[in-house]
Amino acid sequence: MNYNSIIEDARVLSADYLPNKMVHRDSERQVIANNLEPILEDEQPIDMLIHGPPGTGKTAMAKYVVEELHKHSPGLESGSIDCFRNPSRFEAYYQLMTDMGEFVTREGTATEELVDKLEQKARKNPMVIVVDEIDQIRDESFLYGISRLNRVGVIMISNRETVFGQLDDRIRSSFSTREDIRFESYSVGELTDILADRREYGLKPGAATRAQLKMVAEKSKGDARVAIGTLRMAARKAEREDLEKIPDRIFEESFSDAVQENKSISLEKLHDHQRILYDIIKEEEGEIHPGELYEEYRTQAEDPRNDRTLRRYLNKMVDYGLIEASGKKRGRKYSPAS
Repeated sequence: MNYNSIIEDARVLSADYLPNKMVHRDSERQVIANNLEPILEDEQPIDMLIHGPPGTGKTAMAKYVVEELHKHSPGLESGSIDCFRNPSRFEAYYQLMTDMGEFVTREGTATEELVDKLEQKARKNPMVIVVDEIDQIRDESFLYGISRLNRVGVIMISNRETVFGQLDDRIRSSFSTREDIRFESYSVGELTDILADRREYGLKPGAATRAQLKMVAEKSKGDARVAIGTLRMAARKAEREDLEKIPDRIFEESFSDAVQENKSISLEKLHDHQRILYDIIKEEEGEIHPGELYEEYRTQAEDPRNDRTLRRYLNKMVDYGLIEASGKKRGRKYSPAS
């Protein structure tokens, strides 16, 4: 059976797709570019912490600026780590080597061998390292190690500006001269423009109206990942129903699906320690105090983490809407997300 084709380029409808031109965030882009510009003069760039709510374009903008920098500095080395996926020290260095075109076997390769390879590269060429989700890093010594490299710009990404307060004193000191860059939630107008850009390059003309895109933007509450996911799912559903245009009802259905997809992706990313915490909270009827939560966690976890690290894990789950937190300090309580 031949279906009506609404999707022109499915890649454009992925939240992870990096467009040729970023829509909005011009001032943030310029600050990031200015901080990395010294690399072009063989000088030390300024390290950065990009922070803000999920779905505000932090990772996309960091990668976009690095790609633009490559055009002006052919010898530039760069790599990107997602600490959700590469939380250990070995995995972080391994991913960097892979991004920089080095073939390294996992088996039989020691972490220190990867460290040496990275340091050798940094001595030969300028380098930019993007560390996404830094509050998910398991071995903080990785951050300390890359902070000591010369002519290497480090772009760290987190939901929370306060993430450094949860890290080791040596790391806070090493990155004390960093610049913090806040990414606010997108406005309805900005998010509508982003969706319009994805529609132009990803869908056939006339598949969705701007009014429909605005409706999606309003429901998404500033989260581009949810908004773009809604557009992608709606287009696919309309194709399956052999439609030439996407009706409002399909956008309504797809929004709920996109929210659930986002939650499922976040759940899949949780490592063992976070999963134990999440399951304890989920199984609890009502709210649970941190002390009780930590006590139960330690009966289930192998090599349990300290309280500071557990607070970091819990904050991450709050940021991604997997759990809810109420109260402050001693009165803080956790509960499943509604």
